[in-house]
Amino acid sequence: MTEEDKKVDTSSEELEVKAKSKEETPVENEKDSPLEAIEESPVETNEELEEVVDEKKVATSDIKLSGLIGTKIGMTQTITDDGKVVPTTVIKLGPCLALEKKIKKNKTSLKIGFEDAKPRLLNKSKLTYLSKLKVKPIKYIKEFDLLTPDASFVPGDEIKVNMFKAGDITDVTSQSKGRGFAGVIKRHNFAGLRHTHGTPQNQRSGGSIGACAYPGRVWKGQKMAGRYGGKKSTTQGLKVLGIDLDENLILIKGSVPGSNGSVVFVNHTRKG
Repeated sequence: MTEEDKKVDTSSEELEVKAKSKEETPVENEKDSPLEAIEESPVETNEELEEVVDEKKVATSDIKLSGLIGTKIGMTQTITDDGKVVPTTVIKLGPCLALEKKIKKNKTSLKIGFEDAKPRLLNKSKLTYLSKLKVKPIKYIKEFDLLTPDASFVPGDEIKVNMFKAGDITDVTSQSKGRGFAGVIKRHNFAGLRHTHGTPQNQRSGGSIGACAYPGRVWKGQKMAGRYGGKKSTTQGLKVLGIDLDENLILIKGSVPGSNGSVVFVNHTRKG
């Protein structure tokens, strides 16, 4: 062999020895490499962050409002524990949709919607408002006080009847039954004139409505015949006898304004 061939062989042997030594020597501080440090470092995913945020928030079912919107179903009777028969009004309360939170002068309120509607029956402003919130068309929108200001929600979340419980005192508002044009006896409970001693055929008339020279006119608010009913009416101090969570029904002691099928607003009473 020539000297050049010997040099090539020795150089190749040295390279093989160096390669084996690199393979056999353990690599220290592998974790110190930037890529491995990033892989092993704890990274919070979006789901974990959402769980942390959700723990601080109140669930939609825990939202408490001053009232809800519902529909009057009708009247029935309930028997109490002591055996008394109590007249009861059945109202289908909700489910209502949470729309938008409002804060005015340290007062927090929530707009809610009730009852689906056809888009062609709503005006343009309401349709635009609901489309911005990405909520389906709703017929009735009303604002109630939010008793849990820290509650979180997404527009369109349902609020059900579980915010009421048996024993609560409520005020119910609705449009009273329209009875058309009525006289003073039916409208204002006048007694009417006597039916004897030559009284002509005006027993159901209202009688005098004022003097002649003074004041020379009819005072405002004078009780006379006119249109009876069909106006906003509120009945206060009605007790809740029970609720049905499955059917979203609330049982209220006594009668409430409005006919069967009319929309009613049930509020927690403002009186102590």
